[in-house]
This record gives sequence, structure tokens and C-alpha cells, in this order.
Amino acid sequence: MQTADSATSSAPTFPQDREGPGVLLRIAVFTALTGIVLLFAMIAAFALPVISDGSPAGPFSWTWLPSSGNFGILPMLCGSLLLSLTALLLAWPLALGMCCRLYLGEGRAGQRRLTVLLRALVHGMTAIPTVVYGFAALFLLTPLVREGLGQGTGLCWLSATLVLSLLILPTMVLVMDAGLRPRLERLHLGAAALGLTRLQTLAFLALPAARHSLISAAVLGFGRAAGDTLVSLMLAGNAPQLPASLYESLRTLTAHMALVTANEVGGAAYNSLFAAGALLLAVNACISLAARRLSRTAPDARASESAQGLADASGRGGHGLTASACRILPAGILAGILRPLSLLAPLLTVIGVGALLIFLCLRGLPALDIALFFGDTPPWQALLGLRPVWDGIWPACAGTCSLVALTMALALIPGVGCGLFLAEYAGPRRRRWIGCAADMLAGTPSIVMGLFGFTLILFLRRTLWPDANTCLLLAAACLALLVLPVLIVTTREALEALPPQLRLTAAALGLTPAQRLRRILLPAAGRGILGGVMLALGRAAEDTAVIMLTGVVANAGLPAGLRGKFEALPFFIYYTAAQYQTPEELTRGFGAALLLLMLSAASLLAARRIAPRLTR
Repeated sequence: MQTADSATSSAPTFPQDREGPGVLLRIAVFTALTGIVLLFAMIAAFALPVISDGSPAGPFSWTWLPSSGNFGILPMLCGSLLLSLTALLLAWPLALGMCCRLYLGEGRAGQRRLTVLLRALVHGMTAIPTVVYGFAALFLLTPLVREGLGQGTGLCWLSATLVLSLLILPTMVLVMDAGLRPRLERLHLGAAALGLTRLQTLAFLALPAARHSLISAAVLGFGRAAGDTLVSLMLAGNAPQLPASLYESLRTLTAHMALVTANEVGGAAYNSLFAAGALLLAVNACISLAARRLSRTAPDARASESAQGLADASGRGGHGLTASACRILPAGILAGILRPLSLLAPLLTVIGVGALLIFLCLRGLPALDIALFFGDTPPWQALLGLRPVWDGIWPACAGTCSLVALTMALALIPGVGCGLFLAEYAGPRRRRWIGCAADMLAGTPSIVMGLFGFTLILFLRRTLWPDANTCLLLAAACLALLVLPVLIVTTREALEALPPQLRLTAAALGLTPAQRLRRILLPAAGRGILGGVMLALGRAAEDTAVIMLTGVVANAGLPAGLRGKFEALPFFIYYTAAQYQTPEELTRGFGAALLLLMLSAASLLAARRIAPRLTR
């Protein structure tokens, strides 16, 4: 598909095209870039003094025992690497098998409906909040692991690996599918003319040519696993040790940051979370840059790879491997692996996700009534704030709605404005640098974003505002920075996907760039931009790690103001899993988890309904 950049570069230049972006657009871009710079600068400022401490009991040692003065985070660093690698090793073959099944199923009339359902399952998995995965697995998977092992609590490396692999699976499937599908479309007719089956086309031609996409999926999957907080915090056991087997517990850097923030105030143990945050930020920035570099394969190069693959297959009569495929596996082995993998991967995925969702529905549906929201308090008095609600989730729902509304108020103009600037005004160099910054921001773990808000409060206390504290406004600002890349990317893609004839027609009518953008391009791309807004809404509503460090508490009641503490549904679910005392409290937790899942699914469905098909 021809991009907007190539279209506008070949179009004639009109005098009014020299007009630059307006003041509001410049302010939006400046605000977005300032937030990104502050994120890295603030964490670096607090982490560097801790990292430069060369004492044997400092953060870069192997023992975490605060009572003895040892504050080493290396066991947590190894725990993050071990958990991320094992989840990747399990999820990557499953993702490849899912992609193969999506392609192979399209070639048979009887399997096309199943293929549509599998594709819907993959997209639906992206809407499942992490805390819902952790909550359901805590009461379904960990008892099975505990009974299967006959020892321990079930909170171990194995439990966290199984759930984390499901969490990163849809991201990897979508990245692989985006790299394979264009190549398969180009190769389909030529391969069919050579007598190759769909499986042979996939194994011998498409997969070798799409190796960059396969590697990108692995890189992004590893980054997603390394940046997760809730799964490891709820399921891994959180023992600061090097596990000897999959049945022992471990602690990751993200879980360590959440635990230290909750249990420590000041001192060396407290300072270790800044070193952990800096490490996570650096690792995920490198992962984002690596993924960006891998995705920059030129279209001409990809086309030449496909042509060379067809030429090799033609020279061998359609029965041999391409030269690229021969470097991966011997003849016949790759195709022999892909067929059973394409059957096994969807089966395991459906069993895993289906079991968690069915269990959640069975436990949560009976709790969905008016008492879940208001408990014993009359609804009208609770809605008007006349009486507090102590045994219902209404304060958490109100806090979530307030948080999401404030987040979008802070993020909408900078996110959409930055996307407009990249699509319509930025030159190649600015586009490259701002796009790189947005990619690094998109790969930043949620817990690191929460740490940024926490360090910002510490900075304000030491300088300008001694009474500064975590609050609703701070949580919304950090969430706004978290969803900013979603708004930037969807706005830019929605504008760049528009037909180039729209820009040429506007120029022929004598419209200035500002008039062209306001009267033609924005209305045409409005549905795509609105789809990005809905995705950002869902992301802000389901995040837990950010708000854990920036102002959410249990039993805070209705939000009292921008500077007050608040409750939220994701944190209510996590808090219930950790602190419930009665079966009634646990039932409310299941009801809240099912409600949050329904809200996230509704947000994704609305985004898919209103977003245009960008390939049209």
C-alpha cells in the first residue's frame, strides 16, 4: 500500500504547503516530548546515586536481606530474565502455530469459520486485563499446580510462566501475522502455479522471508513479559532467590518494586527500587530500539526476497527448500513440524484461555447484582454521596471513571496533536526521532511509569511543594503518559492511510494546510482516531501497576478531589486476592474481575467497530 509520505513526495508543491503547524499543535508536541524527557530524566536522577554506590551490600549484590543490611537486586534481575525467557520459549512456538493455522484454515472452506473464530480469540485476548488473568489463575491454576506437585503452595515459577505465556501470546501472533500475510499474498499465485501447497508455501517461502517479523515478535514478547508486574506479583511466590527448578518461587524486578513501595519507607531498601526502575527502563528502551530496527526492512528488499524464493523453488521444480529455508532446518523437517504445531497451538490456547474465562464466569456471574455495587447502602444515597459504601464496589467504579476521564483530558490533545504533527508536518529527521521516542515510551513498563510519578512527588517535596503527595491527579498524569503512544500511533496511521487524492484535491481547491487538515483530513480520519481513543480508554481503565504507586488505596471512598486518594477496580481486585477474609469478599472480587473484563471487552469492541479498515 502506498503511504502518505510517498504520495505527498511525488505530488506537486503548492505555495500554501509552506505553512507550518499552528500554535496549538506545537504546544501539543512540546507537551508530549516534555513528558517523555521528564520520564527518563527523573528516574535517572534518582537512580544514578544508588547505582554509583559500590558497597558490597549495595543494589548490585546477590543477597536481599534488609534485616542484615544486604539490599542486592541481582536475584530479582535473574528472576525477571528467567521468567521472561521461559514464557517466551513457551509462547513463541504457540504464536507461530496460531499464525500457521490462521493461514492454512483460510484455504479450506470447512475451516474458514473456525479461522474467523481463532482470529477473534486472538484479538479478544488483548482485551483481557492482566489483573484478571492473575486473579482467575490464582484460584484455578495454583491449586492444580499444588495438587499436581504434592508440595508447596502452587505460587511458583511454573504457574507464572504458564499465565505469562498467555498474556504475551496475542502480541506475538499479531506481529507475526502482520509480517507473514503480505508475503503470503504476494507469493500465493506464483507458488500455486509451481504446484506448492499452502503448507509448502508457508514453510519454504514465507517463513524464511519473514524472519525479521519472527524475531521482532520474540523481542516484543520478551519486553512485554519483562515489563509485567501483576502476573509475577500474584503467582510467582516473590521469594528473593535463584530458583533451582520450575516448582520453586522467584521474584522479578517489577514485583520487587511494588513490594518495596508497599512495605518500606526510606533507607537502602527503599532506594533499591530506583535502581530496579532504571534497569527496567534501560532494558525496555533497548528492546524497543531493537524491534524498531528489525521492522525497518525495506519493501524492495522484502519483494526481492519473495521473488528470489519463487525463483529457487522454480529451479528445484517446486519440491525443494529455498536457500534461506535450508539455513533453518533440513528439507521436510520444517513442514513436518508446522502441521502438528498448527493444530496443537490453537487447542492449547483455547483450553488455557477458555478455562480461565469459564471459571471466572462461573464464580463471577452470581455476584453481578445491585448488592455488588452498593452492598447494604440504598443506591440513591450512595449515588448522591450521602452515605458511604463499605461492602460494595461503587467507590471503585466511581474512582475508575474519574481516573479514566481525567487521563483522557490530559492525554487527548498531546497524543492526537503529536500524531497530526508526525503525519502532516514533520520532516524525515523529526519523524524518525519523535517516532523513536514514542516507541520507547510504548515499551515502558507500567510499574516504571508509576515509579516516575513517585519520583516526581519526591522531587516536589524536596524543592517546590513540601506537602506534595500521591493523588488522583498524579495517577491520571502518569496514565496519560502511558496511553500517549496509543493516541500518537493511531492518529498517525489513520491520517497516513487516507488516499493521496484527498491532499491533491485540497491543494487544487486552494486550501491551506490548516484548512485541509481541519475540513478534509480530520473528518476522513476521525473514525480511526476515535478508535485509538477507545483503545486508550480501555488501557487506562485496566492498568493496575501505575496506580499502585501513585495514589490508589483501599477503602478510600468516593474521590474527594484531584489531590485526594481514590479507589479503582483493578486495585480492588488485586487487594481482594491478597487480603480477603470471608467468602463474601472473595465473591465480590470475582464479580469485580468479571465487570472489569466486560468493560475492557466493550472498549475493544467499540474501537474495532468505529475504527476504519485502514487497508481500504
